[in-house]
Amino acid sequence: MPLSSPPSPPRPDRAARTRAALLEAASTLFVSRGYEETTMADIAAEAGASRRTVFNYFPTKGDIPMLWVRQMADRAIEDAMGEAAPSDLVVAVRAYFRSISEAVESTPELSRQMMLGWTAALGPTRYESQLLADVTPYVEAARDRGQVDPTVDVADVARALSDVLQGAVFRWVREPETVLHERVDAAVTLVLRGITVAVD
Repeated sequence: MPLSSPPSPPRPDRAARTRAALLEAASTLFVSRGYEETTMADIAAEAGASRRTVFNYFPTKGDIPMLWVRQMADRAIEDAMGEAAPSDLVVAVRAYFRSISEAVESTPELSRQMMLGWTAALGPTRYESQLLADVTPYVEAARDRGQVDPTVDVADVARALSDVLQGAVFRWVREPETVLHERVDAAVTLVLRGITVAVD
């Protein structure tokens, strides 16, 4: 009796495939032309889509780097969850930021162009709320276990970590010879030392 083949992984729906194709087209153009020089019409032509389709998925050009950053943060959450339990604050948060910084380093020119667009789209301000949602479970779990100073404000921690990442990335954009993930890890570790307490 022949063995049945394993089930195929679910295919992304049409909308997801279209969004991914538009993001890929935009990424190609941002690298070859630059973020500022690329228009939505250019992206439509590169993707073989209509301008209307592009605007349906990305109402503004700034929404493209916003999605790029969000996807990177989502992958970082998966990496953090894969490396540590929610109660292991230091390991999880360091894994989260290491994932982001290594992703940025892996595509340097694309990252620089996306960061230009992200900043212009007020990404840093909007990212704080995303980061707060991402790290809150880890900080709160550690606080419940007595590993974090009970007076610590989780929002303040998120803002500090957000500032650390943004500062390191913006410096790396100007000084590409630096090793971003090492700089981020050192700064994140310093922040975490400031909020954690010794556990007997």
